[in-house]
Amino acid sequence: MSASQSPLVQGIKRLVWLAGVAMLWHMITTLGEIPTYILPSPGAVLKTLLEDRGILWFHAQETLFEWSLGLTLSTFVALALSWLAFESLSFEKLLNRTLVVSQSIPYLTLAPLLLLWFGLGAAPKIILILLTCTFPITQLTLNGLRNAQLEFGILAAVLRLNKNKALKRIYAPAALPQFFEGLKIAVTYAFVSSVLAELIGSEAGLGVYLSRAQSAYRTDRVMAVVIVIVFFSLFCIWLVNRIARKALYWKVEKNV
Repeated sequence: MSASQSPLVQGIKRLVWLAGVAMLWHMITTLGEIPTYILPSPGAVLKTLLEDRGILWFHAQETLFEWSLGLTLSTFVALALSWLAFESLSFEKLLNRTLVVSQSIPYLTLAPLLLLWFGLGAAPKIILILLTCTFPITQLTLNGLRNAQLEFGILAAVLRLNKNKALKRIYAPAALPQFFEGLKIAVTYAFVSSVLAELIGSEAGLGVYLSRAQSAYRTDRVMAVVIVIVFFSLFCIWLVNRIARKALYWKVEKNV
């Protein structure tokens, strides 16, 4: 019974926390007499969200399109790289060096080049998402496969499974928790990368809305789009958690 009530209790706690943050925010802006161009009140931000909901949704559709396509490509590429690295130690060493070098490059510096090469469309944002999100999914999935091989390698030998069958029936399912951990990191990276690329140059997207609001010193609009970005990021993490709970039902039952 307590297990069935725990999601409700957690939801109530989150609502109470959000209400407390909103009240503190309102008190700071009201009692502190802070100018609206520095920090608008929650009411002003809510009013902006309602008034600009159509414009925000128009820009959000572009960002969500880039996010979904970039994340999908990142997932497929990461799974392919993980499989190839698992099959070949030499490829794994080469991949690790490549990923380490790629992560040392600030991707924000690549965005202007991508915009020059591919224009203001969705292509540079998707490529930036691909560069950003492939690393965590690949690294965590490969670690999961290697750990599963160490833990269940003897079992696969006893069952006389070749490497491909052991990968399909034992190692890959055992590596799913690490894959979903990488995916949770990637869904947030993908959204942030898309918005950052849009800030530098784009025809539409939440980054464009944010840039225009910043140029006009409309702090209420800046706060509104930040709230939208946070909402989508949290929703994406929640969605991945739900999928993970369905896919990893045996771990859920074990922890309950």
